[in-house]
Amino acid sequence: MGIVQKRNMSRLKLSKRYFRTGRPINNSTPEERALGTEFDDYQRKHYPTVPIECLCGGQKSYLISTTDRDGWEYPLVLCISCGLIRAKRYWDLEPTIDYYKNWYRKLHGTNCDDDPTPEHRRQVGYISERLYDFTKTFTKRFNKPYTVVDIGGSYGGALKLFRKEAKCYLLDYNKRFLQFARDQGIEAVEGGISKLGEVKIKPDLVILSQVLEHFTDVHKELVTLKSSLKIGSLVYVSLPGIDSLKLGRRLCDFLRDLVRAHVFYFSSETLNNLMGRHGFKCLRSDSGINALYEYTGIKEELINHHDIVVSHIRSAEFKRKWGYPRLRIFIGWILPHSFRDWIKNRFHLNIHDHMAKSTLK
Repeated sequence: MGIVQKRNMSRLKLSKRYFRTGRPINNSTPEERALGTEFDDYQRKHYPTVPIECLCGGQKSYLISTTDRDGWEYPLVLCISCGLIRAKRYWDLEPTIDYYKNWYRKLHGTNCDDDPTPEHRRQVGYISERLYDFTKTFTKRFNKPYTVVDIGGSYGGALKLFRKEAKCYLLDYNKRFLQFARDQGIEAVEGGISKLGEVKIKPDLVILSQVLEHFTDVHKELVTLKSSLKIGSLVYVSLPGIDSLKLGRRLCDFLRDLVRAHVFYFSSETLNNLMGRHGFKCLRSDSGINALYEYTGIKEELINHHDIVVSHIRSAEFKRKWGYPRLRIFIGWILPHSFRDWIKNRFHLNIHDHMAKSTLK
């Protein structure tokens, strides 16, 4: 497969705050910090790491950061050949499975031992509506009931609006999630993409919401996914896009996006090109990222988006340093709608964008 070459601008150079381990930028409680310290000690002793290769196969990358938002050591590199940002090293397969079974929910505030009702309601009230509206124009082509599979679907709330017209399946590793989903009338299977074959019918729509950036072997997962699809199947992908930082998400702060649960950091360009190289045609995409793909089997060429990714982050960093996100919020509070719209159009400020308050799933 050929590579569409583009001349690279100067390399991305981030400020010293991206290299200061032990100095979290979030407002964690003492209890959260203690749990984080406990996990950090545990993973150093029990989780061997392996080098992470770029998804384009390129061998040239450079270091852009060494810490995550919680202050833990977490080196990131940026690929010169395609522009994808990835962890320099990551846990091997077995430790990663252990992390998601026993640590992830506790560390990120969604402990499965808690009452599941609030999280399920959040999924029903926000995620399900957003997801259904994003895909409904394209799911009209399917005869009802069509088949929907949510991979890593937690309590199953995201499937609420689909259940009136589709047969719904959910895949997850957590037994409590699975039982809760079954109680809602959803077919639930323990596992990840490798268990997709247990859904007897090739799905019409597969949901990958906030999961692709967590995969350590994305190529393997996508190949497995394709083996269970038919030509014309749809795949919805949702993940935090680098593009949206400059629009105000995370207060334009890339460091607030960095967390050890993520292996890769995509822009809409790098994600679309990755999916295209696997035979998926982009039907709809935004900077969020929310994206819908159709499996066609027709593969695209590799394109180098290094310059675009660097420009996204530089733009966000510039706005963060000069206080644009807080100015946007201030304008939204005090000015009439007509003047707010003028400011937004004149200076490209998304003053209605409340994504800065978004949290990691």
